[in-house]
Amino acid sequence: MTPRPRLDALLALSLAGVAVAAYLSWVALDPDAAVECSGVGDCAAVQSSEYADVAGIPVALLGLAMYATLAALCALRRIGPWSADPAGEPRALGVWCFALALAGTGFSAYLTYLELFVIEAICVWCVGSAALITAIAVLAAVDLGPHRRSAA
Repeated sequence: MTPRPRLDALLALSLAGVAVAAYLSWVALDPDAAVECSGVGDCAAVQSSEYADVAGIPVALLGLAMYATLAALCALRRIGPWSADPAGEPRALGVWCFALALAGTGFSAYLTYLELFVIEAICVWCVGSAALITAIAVLAAVDLGPHRRSAA
């Protein structure tokens, strides 16, 4: 059984990630937009570095796609046809949530390494996103445990 408070937390964290990634995507795509760092770090240096794009796609857009997918998976788990009996939820949904969050955590760790040791500038928005995806991965890891199906 998937406890509702944990699913609610996963959904809330995913939506917070959507907000952060949407803001960074807007900054990346609008040449007139300047990223606000609140005086902490150097977000502009990170956003304008050669590592801000992967194959011509802004990293922020990749993050937005990841968080939107996680939010959709979490919403589906929360309101799916099995919501009256969460034990009947397809195991694959939880595994996909964890796998996507784990991949995002790994990529965020790589980007944080680049910020600290290659770019030598830190972006508080990126650090916030890394914290969000790590929290999602930790919460989603519970889904890898034993899965009980309802006896029908």
